[in-house]
Amino acid sequence: MADEDYQDRTEQPTPKRRAEAREKGQIARSRDLNASLVLLTGILLLSWWGPWMGYRSAAMLRDCLTGLRPGLLTVQTAPALLVKFASLAAALLAPVFLGLVFISVLANYVQGGWIFSTQRLTPELSRINPWAGLKRMVSGEAWVELGKSLAKVTLIAVVAYFSLRRQLPHLLPLLRQGLGQLFIFLKAGALHIAGRIAIALLVLGLLDYLYQRYRYEKSLRMTKQEVKDELRQTEGDARVKARIRSLMRQLATKRMLTEVPAADVVVTNPTRVAVALKYDSRTMVAPRVVAKGQGFIALKIIALAQEAGVPQVENPVLARSLYRLVEVGEVIPVSLYRAVAEVLAYIYSLKSRVGGSP
Repeated sequence: MADEDYQDRTEQPTPKRRAEAREKGQIARSRDLNASLVLLTGILLLSWWGPWMGYRSAAMLRDCLTGLRPGLLTVQTAPALLVKFASLAAALLAPVFLGLVFISVLANYVQGGWIFSTQRLTPELSRINPWAGLKRMVSGEAWVELGKSLAKVTLIAVVAYFSLRRQLPHLLPLLRQGLGQLFIFLKAGALHIAGRIAIALLVLGLLDYLYQRYRYEKSLRMTKQEVKDELRQTEGDARVKARIRSLMRQLATKRMLTEVPAADVVVTNPTRVAVALKYDSRTMVAPRVVAKGQGFIALKIIALAQEAGVPQVENPVLARSLYRLVEVGEVIPVSLYRAVAEVLAYIYSLKSRVGGSP
């Protein structure tokens, strides 16, 4: 992606954006780091297992040459001999092979964890588009890769040059030594040079991994609009949610107001707060709040109570307490039993005077 595409991407990636990138197989991973670790592991394994491999290989060759005789290799015996030599060679190479596979898997796991994705295997027409390929060839990423390749070649050349320069004084005395001494020196020198090159490449690989991490985080950045769109997708449009909440409140208010005509008393403050109470000694353990409100809702409750002939009692302290402590549909708390009982007793006495029944 070109640098200008990142100019507006100022926001840090969200967890959802990171999860989607992992599902597509996009993680920060350095191939140079993997290659350098595999190379260094191979050198260490050869330095440790190499002498035994040489000894066993020489023994195999000696047995083969010693046992040569007419008629040994025939159509019938050839498969068995090939299987024997292949099994011996596999046993010699198995530690090196398994070690390289293990370190390769470990290096990939440490960099990005376990990940399985078929997204990269899906054919994309853009990959075979000549114009897109030409743009990739002259992009900033291509120049970075070219610089990395030149740096690797230069680093290998410099390390090899100085390592060979230090070994040159030891080469002349070998002219008077036997072939075995020469082979041992060349083997040790080759492993020494290869080890130093592998360490230098490992340092370069670590730097490349840091660059890949930076480039990966930069590619995941989001614009402010993308963050808003993702929030809207995951949590819903704020305006729609607000509208839904408003409709739900309206429906709840309508259901609540239908209970006002059946209330026994409405406690007011006197017009800012109104709480409607209902009590039936046969079905309720305590009086229950069937409606409450303040402001316009309080005026609506009072108006409905007047239309239905529900008594009203002005008690600011009790009205505020009921409104603050009790939700619609709940019974009153014990702390308000006494005050509510006095109000209900007053209402029942009024009904008795006019010939009504409580």
